[in-house]
Amino acid sequence: MLSSKMRKAQTAIWAMLIVMVGLSACNSVPPAAATQDTATPPVVLITQVITQIVPPTPVPATDTPQPTATPELPTLTPTFDPLAVPIYYPLPDCVASRLHIGDKAMVSLVGGPNGIRYGRDLHESTVFAYAQPGSVLEIINGPWCSRGWIVWLVRTADGQVGYTPEGDGNTYFLFPAPPQ
Repeated sequence: MLSSKMRKAQTAIWAMLIVMVGLSACNSVPPAAATQDTATPPVVLITQVITQIVPPTPVPATDTPQPTATPELPTLTPTFDPLAVPIYYPLPDCVASRLHIGDKAMVSLVGGPNGIRYGRDLHESTVFAYAQPGSVLEIINGPWCSRGWIVWLVRTADGQVGYTPEGDGNTYFLFPAPPQ
């Protein structure tokens, strides 16, 4: 003898089968020879049967990202022009420079951040930090020539020390900062 729950489930299954058979009968297409109007495409019914209902998984709460500190831009003296600082060629077969050891340099406001690297070779050294546009770096040693580019050992405002390029001869990423 079947319980009432089992009878209800069995009835529901039979009802679904009857509906599916009925829908498939509605979905039949007459043979091509019996079709009078060839310009009308056949009607195709698409049916879908829900077999399981799964409740949505709750999304775990994520931490709100903390805002990053924006470096304070140096106050520019109206009479200071970094491009007026004389250029010189510190190394043979390398581009010109406007910087010297002990200078403060500002990362160019045009372009992206300047990568600070572990080594002097720009193509084989790993970048471990970025100096954002407008930030001021202290030139503490150098220069070196890396594949034609001028490279300096710099210290960031937060005390990180690494190598970064001044420029490649066409584009300069570091400019002399105004005197403080």
